[in-house]
Amino acid sequence: MHVPRLERLLAAYGAGEPDVFAATFIGWDRECSDAEAARIVTELLAVFVDENGTLVRLSDDAVRGAVRWMAGSAALPSAERARALRTLLSSTTPDAVRQTTRILETAAAMDDAAALVADHPGAC
Repeated sequence: MHVPRLERLLAAYGAGEPDVFAATFIGWDRECSDAEAARIVTELLAVFVDENGTLVRLSDDAVRGAVRWMAGSAALPSAERARALRTLLSSTTPDAVRQTTRILETAAAMDDAAALVADHPGAC
């Protein structure tokens, strides 16, 4: 990961403290059995910036939902889930951020991440 992206993540998700972010990331990683899910989500979150280049911080539940989504369905290959998440994170208008947060928070409560993609076909 590029240093500027890591710095944005540290500021937004770790209160500027590397140890806080490390603990947060480890928590995301431990929430699922997929070894790559938290890493992929983190890389995508690092480029979720507004028109000023400021990282858009999602709620903790939305991040957990994104990790669960990435780890979820065997029906969708990881690359397709990553592409869908990248699409969800591509618009940073206030309405789009609210919708993305709502979608991902819902994913955190779902048993089947494939249903999330089916419910939101425009995300793929």
